[in-house]
Amino acid sequence: MNHEVPYFRSERIAEGSWMISNAFVPSTPALSYLIEGRDYALLIDTMMGWGDLNAYCRTLTDKPVKLVNTHAHPDHTGGNFHFDSCWLHYRDIPYFQVSQGYKKELVFEQARQNALPEYRDLMKPDDGNFADADPVRVFPLSGGDVFDLGDREIEVVEAGGHTPGSIVLIDHRTRIAYAGDACNGNTLLEFGNSLPVAEYMKSLLRLKEHQAEYDMVYGGHEIFDPTIVDEGIETVARVLAGTDDKCERTGMMGNPVLYAAEKVRDGYERADGKRFNMSYLPEKVLGCAPMKQVITAKPISMI
Repeated sequence: MNHEVPYFRSERIAEGSWMISNAFVPSTPALSYLIEGRDYALLIDTMMGWGDLNAYCRTLTDKPVKLVNTHAHPDHTGGNFHFDSCWLHYRDIPYFQVSQGYKKELVFEQARQNALPEYRDLMKPDDGNFADADPVRVFPLSGGDVFDLGDREIEVVEAGGHTPGSIVLIDHRTRIAYAGDACNGNTLLEFGNSLPVAEYMKSLLRLKEHQAEYDMVYGGHEIFDPTIVDEGIETVARVLAGTDDKCERTGMMGNPVLYAAEKVRDGYERADGKRFNMSYLPEKVLGCAPMKQVITAKPISMI
């Protein structure tokens, strides 16, 4: 492992709880969280795979580490391949499997291009910080499952929308909800495997039912208080009623999308100063998620 490049930094956010980010880049692309219990530690998400996160966790805890992903997108599962297994909602497992097979040289080049100039020449693809996306064991999760760390329990809450199997994990001891991309300032429902907006509303109402159980929402990219869920419900209700701002933007895949709330000109934030926002496709507002999985000849796409 190359110790000259600070691939990670961590911040203690609660008792036995750390927020982990990439330290060698100007701005970390995503966040991971480590929760230490009596019997084992639970790692939530692995970011882009830029650095050996498994090895870094060993500097924070001497307990065995289990890995859980909030959803299957590669900015949350990229480092999974430094581990031998992970836990993932069963509806997102097919999408995670699509990411397997790429070579570590690709991840290395992405990391090097994003690195601060002083670290680029120090980085090497074979220094142990980059891994091929070889198959790992995946264990299925569903809503209501609990990670029992021995002296604290982390509850799984289904929050499908961004992806079918997005989840939120609630640590009842510290009253923190770890939300991945389930509800934030840029909640993307524009992908082919995103659920209809009407189905996403059900997930937000489910998070509302649990709202008294958490005081902070630590997401995959941002941190909020629990009222972000209220803003989400209010905003999504406007979409369902057809009274939202319908702010036209170019989506992640280069196609036109609508944002529910008007954004500042050429910027990220909402024009009205509120925090929650959501992209969506007009043809995927109403409708229900299928109750069964239908397997066709069409290849599965990550997004």
